[in-house]
Amino acid sequence: MPVRELDFTRHNLHLDLHEVKRMFAMHTDNGCCYLLKQTLERLMADDLTEHLQAQWNQRTSARQDYRNGYRYRSLLTKQGELKLKVPRDRLGEYQPEYFDRYKRVEPVVDKGIRSMFLRGVSTQKVGEVLDALCGFKVSASYVSSVTKKLDELVREFENSAIDDDYAFLFIDGIYVKIRFELQIKRMVLLVAYGIKRDGSRKILSFRLAKRETHAAYLSFLENLKARGLRGDNLDLIILDGSPGLWSAVDEVYPFARHQLCWVHKLRNVSKYCPKKYRQQCVSEAAQMMYCLTSRKAANLFRKWRDQWQPLIPRAVNCLEKDFDKLIPFLEFDSKFYKVIRTTNVIERCFREVRRRLKVMGYFQNTKSCKRITVSLFEYFNHKWANNIHRIKAIREYYANVA
Repeated sequence: MPVRELDFTRHNLHLDLHEVKRMFAMHTDNGCCYLLKQTLERLMADDLTEHLQAQWNQRTSARQDYRNGYRYRSLLTKQGELKLKVPRDRLGEYQPEYFDRYKRVEPVVDKGIRSMFLRGVSTQKVGEVLDALCGFKVSASYVSSVTKKLDELVREFENSAIDDDYAFLFIDGIYVKIRFELQIKRMVLLVAYGIKRDGSRKILSFRLAKRETHAAYLSFLENLKARGLRGDNLDLIILDGSPGLWSAVDEVYPFARHQLCWVHKLRNVSKYCPKKYRQQCVSEAAQMMYCLTSRKAANLFRKWRDQWQPLIPRAVNCLEKDFDKLIPFLEFDSKFYKVIRTTNVIERCFREVRRRLKVMGYFQNTKSCKRITVSLFEYFNHKWANNIHRIKAIREYYANVA
């Protein structure tokens, strides 16, 4: 990189200061690698002396062993690749404590590898990115071995206790593709998301199931209850239209009010609408969820029904049969209607899962699916843990009620 000659006779020196910083930065990385290499090699030399209980050429009764030259190994650090000279002893008992045996990559780099993998970089391309950044390339198999350490995070997420102070519970599912040896199958990822009275929110649990059946949802909800979510403080449970889910919720949480997601219902209505009527019919039906009272919503529905019943009766019947499930949210404060009338709060998390799948096409196995899913969900939970991300309207409402 060419270096420009500096002219300090000018009054405006900030440009020259920028050039000086650039000149020093040109050699900073190499300098850091050199210093780190010298430091590690000196520390290992001192450690070996302590292990042997003797200095170079020192004759003493306390000596444990003898030096036996060096072995060379590479170590990938955040400063770059180091070529280290590791001292040896004759008995082969000395092992440096600064890196694990046979370990070629520093833990902080492993953390970076996991972060890249979770954000959509494939196992093959992780090595290419490291090669471009650090001059060191790791294999796809090594990336896979690093990501396997996420299994501990999965177990912790699946078994952690859940507080019984959630006011709103959202339950939804997303279909994902998973490879099973010779074929790729679609499985559903069941997800539970909760909001407390103080406005804090969290993804509580998830589980893979073959289909959205009553048995699958029942097992999922009973697991939530066994982990502490008894439902004593639940004011509303927001669900999609799966019959198996509704029957399971009625069985596990029979005393909490249930709310059908408006977005899911409007999608179902649109399926019965011919193309020429679809946009107008669905948009007019959507106006009902913006009403402030159930009476106004019912009056608007009657007008909508009278208009569309002769043209598309199946669409009208689709909405009419579940209308009573669509209005429980209107019993709450209008300031947070937007939050509790749909399961969109979970859909935002599903977008990240879909984005990850778009890169991969499908998950390699169920373990891979769980690792990526739990890491994405933990990212959201960590982000929401800050007071800034609490839902203000819900917090203020329950503060006034108390």
